[in-house]
This record gives sequence, C-alpha cells and structure tokens, in this order.
Amino acid sequence: MNTINISLPNSLYKDAKNTVSKMRYASMSELIRDALRRIIYSEAASEEYFSKDFEDKVLRRAKEPYDSDIVFETEEDLRNYFLNLRLPAKRNKVR
Repeated sequence: MNTINISLPNSLYKDAKNTVSKMRYASMSELIRDALRRIIYSEAASEEYFSKDFEDKVLRRAKEPYDSDIVFETEEDLRNYFLNLRLPAKRNKVR
C-alpha cells in the first residue's frame, strides 16, 4: 500500500475527525479511502461497489412478485381480502 501526505485547513481536518467518530471509521485513512472510492468509482459502481447494471437487475427483480405472493391490483381487492380472511382459532394455553 502506498502512503501519501496531504495538507488540510484546520476546519476541514476537525470536520474529518468528527466524521471518523460519527461514522465509526477505523481511522482517518479509512475515511479518505472511502471518500476517494465514492468519487472515483461513483459512475461505475454503487455504494456497495456493484456495477450499475447488476444493481439495476437486482432492484428490478426485487419488485417482481413471487408465484406465492398475493397481488392486490385495486383497493377493493385489498378490502375483500381482509373481509374474507379466516383467522386461526385461538388455542387455550396448557398449564
């Protein structure tokens, strides 16, 4: 790993130190590395470093219902579902 030195104005340094504590970074170096990754790779990758294309596919699939899901297309469908819902009978506790 390479080492670099940077100069920061006092106010920026104090804000960075506060951010290290607030965001629970292990060190100032971790904060700087994270900031650089976000700037350098922001167009190519998401916050979790997945490609934009992969992330879009995952999010699109997450919106699709499973075969076993009940999909309500109207408020009436939703209302009818709950009106006709059969709740399990209460069981007495065994003592």
